[in-house]
This record gives sequence, structure tokens and C-alpha cells, in this order.
Amino acid sequence: MLSTREIKQRIRSITSIKQITRAMEMVAASRLKKVESRVLASRTYTEKMHSVLSHLVSSLESTHPWFAEKEQEAPVIKIILITADKGLCGAYNNNIIQKAMKFIREKARKEIKLTLIGKKGYLYFTKGRYASLIEKYIPENVEKLGYAHVQALAGQLIKGYERNEFGELHIFFTKFHTVMQSFPTSMRLLPIEKGAFESTEKKSGGECIFEPSAEQIINHLFPKFIETRLYQCILESLTSEYAARRVAMIAATENAGEMIEELTSSYNKARQAAITKELLEVVSGAEALV
Repeated sequence: MLSTREIKQRIRSITSIKQITRAMEMVAASRLKKVESRVLASRTYTEKMHSVLSHLVSSLESTHPWFAEKEQEAPVIKIILITADKGLCGAYNNNIIQKAMKFIREKARKEIKLTLIGKKGYLYFTKGRYASLIEKYIPENVEKLGYAHVQALAGQLIKGYERNEFGELHIFFTKFHTVMQSFPTSMRLLPIEKGAFESTEKKSGGECIFEPSAEQIINHLFPKFIETRLYQCILESLTSEYAARRVAMIAATENAGEMIEELTSSYNKARQAAITKELLEVVSGAEALV
């Protein structure tokens, strides 16, 4: 059984940890509130761009090259994986990494090239036998990745796709739903899914006249669409990370509180036992003198 001194030391240690987890929970909650408004705004913008492109795609007389399957021409698949730079966010990093790993195993016959955003994903792949798959690692903090960084990355990806350096581009991210729920998600960015714009275009009520031609407008808008999609995925992942960290820190704070209560109870019992022992020794000594 632990002595009262050891129990007091443990209580002080766990109390310090509880204060840290409580502070981290408050920081995560503050950052979550800021990023959540950004991700909701990005969804509205992306949906509007999707609606505009739907009208354009429905007016095309032939299939646009960005919709053509290129798997046979270039049997290379590029993957963008978004993870966090830090831990202490529950199973957030592990869930999205395992989803990406499942996809990599399924496409074992293809050549896989990884672009990693986030330190945790980079550390995972550099330590395993899949280190050779890493083509690019973006060292910038995920939180500080601005639209300019995303625009440059999207431009490189689009040029690589047009040069047939890879046949498919997939992105793995964590989609934010609520503070308590986020879902590991994958999306094919290139080539564009054939049915990606069908549901909206069917609802369009009339014909549109485009100037310049619809194909010229698509050539200009599609790079912006890829940039917007990529940026939205980063925001979704960042929001999910803060939500996961907040939930994890709340649980850690509650567990620390429970441990403190148990240790305090053990301390009181140990102290009471020590006092009782001392009283018995005093009484025994007094009886011996009589």
C-alpha cells in the first residue's frame, strides 16, 4: 500500500495534468469556433461553384478531357493524405491513416505516390515499409496553410495530371460533421467523377447562353474548382482535429478528476489508519505502565 506521502505526490502530479488538459480543451474550443465558421463558408462557396459548373457541363457536346478515365494510359495513382501536426486528439490521425492504408493495399498493383500534409502522417510512413511511396511532404503547419499554398499545390497537381504523370488523384481527409462526429473520407479529385454534376444539372430549369463558350469557361473554372475542393478538405480536417482534441481533453480532464477523488479517498483512509495505529500504540504503552 502506498504511503500518505506518495499518495500526496500523486495527487499533486495528477492535479497539474488536469490543469494542463483543461487549458488545452479551452484552447481547442476557441480554435474550433474560429475554424468551424470558415469550413461552413467554404462549403457554401464550393456548392455554388458546383452549381455553375453543372450548367456548363450539361451544355457540352462532348466529354471534357478532365472527365476522361486515364487509368490505362498512366497506371499511377497519386494520393494526398491530410493528418494533424500534433497528437492528443484521440483516434483522429489513426483513423484517416488506416483508411488510406486500406486503399493502398487494394491498389497494390498500381504505382502509388504520396503527398503528405501533416507531420503525423509523414512520421507514420517514414517509419514503415511504405516510405518509398512518399513523393512530397509539405512541412508547413496545417493550421497555417493559406489559400496561396493550396493554389500552388493545386497548380502542380493539375500540370502533372495534364502531362500524364498520374492517372488518378485521390485525397484522404476527415470530414467534419459535429463536435462529437467526424468521418474519415476519401474523394477522387481527378479525373472528375462522371456523375459528379448530374444531380444538379437535372434541376436546371432552362437553357443558358455562354460567352465565351462553355468549354473555355470550364477550362478556366476547373482549376479553381480543384483549388477550392483541396482547400475545403484541409479546413474540414483542421476542424475535425480541433473537435477531436477538445473531446479527448474533456475526457482526460474528467478521468484526472476521478483519479484525484480515488487518491484522496485512499489518502484519507491511509491517514486514518496511521492515526488509529498511533492511538493504539499510545493506549498500549499507557496500559503497560499501569
